[in-house]
Formats: sequence, C-alpha cells, structure tokens
Amino acid sequence: MLPARKKIKLLLPLIICTVFILCAAIGMLINPDAFHKLVSPTQLRPILYYYMDVEHYAEMAVNPSCKAFYPLWPFIIRNLFHPQTIEQAAHYFVIVSSVIFFITNFLIFSLFKTALTRTYLAFSIMLAYTVNPMAIFRVIGYTESMFSLFSTLFIWLCLPNNKINQNLKLGFLFIITFLMSLTRPILIQVFFATILTLITIIGLAMLKTKIYSWKNLLIHLQKYHREIKTTVTIWVASLSGYAVYGNYCLQTRGNFFAPFEDQRLWGKKLGIHLELLLFPKSPLVDIIGFYLPLIILLLSLILTYYKYTQKQNIILVPRYRIWWSILYLYPPLLILIYGFNFFKAMKNKITFTQIKIHDYTNNLAVNYIFWFCVYFTTAHSLIQFFTFDRLMSLARYIFATPFFFLPLGYLYRCIPGKIKYQTLLFMSLISAVMLVEQWIKYGQDKWLG
Repeated sequence: MLPARKKIKLLLPLIICTVFILCAAIGMLINPDAFHKLVSPTQLRPILYYYMDVEHYAEMAVNPSCKAFYPLWPFIIRNLFHPQTIEQAAHYFVIVSSVIFFITNFLIFSLFKTALTRTYLAFSIMLAYTVNPMAIFRVIGYTESMFSLFSTLFIWLCLPNNKINQNLKLGFLFIITFLMSLTRPILIQVFFATILTLITIIGLAMLKTKIYSWKNLLIHLQKYHREIKTTVTIWVASLSGYAVYGNYCLQTRGNFFAPFEDQRLWGKKLGIHLELLLFPKSPLVDIIGFYLPLIILLLSLILTYYKYTQKQNIILVPRYRIWWSILYLYPPLLILIYGFNFFKAMKNKITFTQIKIHDYTNNLAVNYIFWFCVYFTTAHSLIQFFTFDRLMSLARYIFATPFFFLPLGYLYRCIPGKIKYQTLLFMSLISAVMLVEQWIKYGQDKWLG
C-alpha cells in the first residue's frame, strides 16, 4: 500500500492529465482531422506549413544546419531515431514531446507542492498550467515539452528550501542552463532576469534597513554571495551553450550570430509599437501573455514594498464580481477600469480596503527563483514589444512553460482570502474551452500561436 501523501502526488497530476486529454478528445471529436494529424506518420494534406514550426526542426533533424531555431531538440531526435524524411522526424517529435509532457506533469506538480507548500494551491496552479491553450505545444512536437522539463529542473535547483549541497547545485545548474540555451534563445532573458533579481533582492534589503551607503551595499553583497554565485553560474552556462551553437554557425555559415540574423529577417528590429498595448495583431491570448507578467511584477513590488516599509497600503480591493474575472481576458480594459475606480476613490476620499499582507511576503522578497521567474517572463513581454510589430507567439513563451505559473503561486501565498481561487478557477475554465478550440484549429492547419 502506498502512503497517503504518495497517492496524492500521483493522483492529482493524473487527474489534471485526464482533464487535458478530455479537452483534446472533445476537440478531436469535433474535428477528427486533429487526431489523424497527431498520430499519422505521414503528411495527410499537401499544404505548406503543415507541421508548422516543427517542420524546421524536422529539417534540422534530417540535415543538420544553422538556423534561427536551436539545435538540441533536433539533435536528440536525429540520434535516437535516425529519421530519413521530414515526415518521419516530425512524427518522432510528436511522440517524444508527448512522453515528456506526461512525465513532466508529475515532476511539475511535485515542484509546485514543494515550492508553495500548499496542496490545493499547487493543484490549482498546476491545473492552470496544464489546461491552457498554449499547453498544446507541449505535445505536438515543439520544443516546449523539453524546455519545460529543463525549466522544472532549473527551478527545483534554485528553490530556497532545496537542501542540496551548494557546489553540487551549481554544477547541476550549469548543466541544465547549458542545455536550455541550446534548446531555445534565452541569453537576453537570462541576463535581464538575473541582474534585476539581484538588484531587487539587495534593494529591498537596503530598504528594510533604511541605510543607504556603499558600505551597506557591500555588506549585502557579501550576505547574498550564494545568489551572486548562482547568477554567475547561469551567465557562464548560457553563454557557453550559445557559444557551442554560434561556433557551429561560424563554421557552416561564416557568422557566429547567424540565428539572430535570421530572426531579423523575420522582421524583428528595435522599435516601439504603442498600438500593441491595445491590439496584439495576433490571437487575443497574446495580449494576455503580454500584460499578466507585468501585472505580477507590479503587484510583487508593491506588496514587498508595503511589507518592508510597514506603510499603510493604499491598494484598492474591489468587491468580487464575476466581471472582474472576465476583464482578465482583455487586460487593457481591466487596467483602465481599475485605474478609473482607484482615482475616483481617491478624489472622493473613500477609505480604501486595507488588505492584510501575509508575513510570507518577507520570504518572497529574498526568494531568488521567484524574482528570476517574474523577470524572465517580463523579459519575453518587453522583447516582443520592442522588437516586433505584433505580439505573435508571445503567449506560447509565457504560458507553455512553468516560469509564469510559479511566481503566480507564490504571489497567491501573500494575498489573503479565497476570492483569488475563484478568479483562477474561472480563468482555468475559460482556458479549457480555448484549449479545445486549439485542437480544432490544429486539425484545420490553422495558426495556433
């Protein structure tokens, strides 16, 4: 007989996997072509972009080359199965990504439960992670499945309650980050996230002591020497990973930065596109992916600031209505209405509801992996905003990996009350419907994100 705790660890992620399968089954019943496309080893229709981005990885699996896409995923398929055609390679990508998806689900639930120390919260966050429209990319051959596996291990190594030996941790962290950097482009995101994480942790610590001097800064740099070592390890590993691919590109194409050049050919260049604040020029879920990391970042900074300074918070807490949850489907309107109510309350000198910020916020302020995840997802939003004229595929970068969902769970630990769970459940229900729609579109060979 298995102990009760082990049964829960197995049963809850199994339930969540079943919900995902149910959404897929409904989509496939509505459009049977989705099932045939997923399991067929051959291309069913002679159309361009039938396999979507998987086609590029399949080409790299059959004939290694330097492209905007990164090499580890096709390298694994090439050496495991030795495909001879793009169709064979694409089929193997689907099989392996699906296997990784189901294995990773159990690991991620264990990760959330360990990090959040609340079974119900871990289950709720895991449900939101697994049953969202971007989850489809973890089973149709994209890199999201393998990158999610690496991300899970990366996060686990950085958890504050992880008791692993420091040197051993840094060694494993180097290996995982190295592999991540060969799976998809993360250099800019990693440097952005790690630098701002250190600035935030040390800045909040100095804010708490209220001593602003170079001497105090040096004291805190020494105090957080483990976080600094972790940061340097991540830097070296990510640079080393790209260096391997860059060197290959230099030998084959004569350009160390060829992957970045290829992305520029897609139309990516520095610029400011203010219209994206309202219109994503892509599926609606992309604008949700743009705003939610920024909202989580802002809330995290506000909560830790009020907790550390012991100032009376002026957070407007609206009475729960279902339409507040609906507004999350279009965050610009949510921000507009919230801002209107906030300034209206200030103008009329209405007393704000003072939320009791949980003491757990003190732990959050110095939690390296929390801030890293927040800034890592924020980096994706900002990069897309400043380099492309549409938010295309942004939701996939945000919602198809666990980096967004872990800080969401941590933030839930700091906010009192049960209303937050109602919002999360509502969004999960909407996400499940959108996931069904994704499977229908998959069978129709339409753009998924």
